[in-house]
Amino acid sequence: MSEKAMKGCEILLHTCGEVKKGERVLVITDNTSKEIGEAMYKCAAAFTDTTLVCMPDRSTHGEAPTDAIAAAMKESDVMFSATTFSLYNSSARIEACEAGSRFVNMADYSMEMLEEGCLFTDWGEIRKIVDDLKTRIVGKELSITTPAGTNFHTSIEGRHADTGYGVSREKGEASSPPDAECAVGPADNSAEGVLVIDGSIPLPGIGLIETPITLKVEKGYITSIEGGKEADVLRETLAGFNDPRVYNAAEVGFGLNPAGKLSGRMLEDEGVMGTMHIGIGNNLAYGGTCNTPVHIDLIMKCPTCIIDGVCVMKDGKLQ
Repeated sequence: MSEKAMKGCEILLHTCGEVKKGERVLVITDNTSKEIGEAMYKCAAAFTDTTLVCMPDRSTHGEAPTDAIAAAMKESDVMFSATTFSLYNSSARIEACEAGSRFVNMADYSMEMLEEGCLFTDWGEIRKIVDDLKTRIVGKELSITTPAGTNFHTSIEGRHADTGYGVSREKGEASSPPDAECAVGPADNSAEGVLVIDGSIPLPGIGLIETPITLKVEKGYITSIEGGKEADVLRETLAGFNDPRVYNAAEVGFGLNPAGKLSGRMLEDEGVMGTMHIGIGNNLAYGGTCNTPVHIDLIMKCPTCIIDGVCVMKDGKLQ
């Protein structure tokens, strides 16, 4: 591991996880991300009691880890999940955090992300941005428009603001650095309209969008997917789950990391300041009951968002 990559791991350990001497650290990895997991393990093990566990790659974001790893997660003080697909929306992560463990998501990391980029940002300033926005996205009605053609609206009544500070310092807290965001869940069966995805979809075979994807949404679910080759991959991927719940409009998220740039990697892209994303599938983290083992983020550029008649973001700029 390079000296630069070690600095990235140290930011994750000391700034994002705020790990203390004597805490039990669990590093979770898989076959594809083993280099990242081993780098994080080396850094953490030099500081405190650390265990490294490896499992076969999951098939999508939100899929459950092995039973043995799920049990180990509940017994840890801090988890670093260096996996190809995110465990953030899995029941195992949610239950471990409910038991008091802290979770730092490192899904789909590259060594370059540990060496430079939006992980190296002012996390204290980001907390202020998130705290300011979280009070403004709770309400009754939300709408999004974009220059690319998005015209989407949904009820958010009864839903809470989900905060992503990029740090996990309190018991039960979960984060996904370098992602920094604030999100709210659409009320069940209420989302309607058109989404034009022109930023990124961090899935194998898609990544940065070349040909915008147009999604029609009716009564809370995606009913059609049109576009070029990326639309074909998304359509085939979702159909392959054989689960109608994967089409559920689960999350409306605001990217809030000023240092972020679209790259095709999930934890960088969903946190890019000036973008918004619609998460589809599992919505347990956003106040819903859709427990499909899939959560996928669809990222849009330059959004304008209005909540209860008040503009909170205009052309990608917070108001």
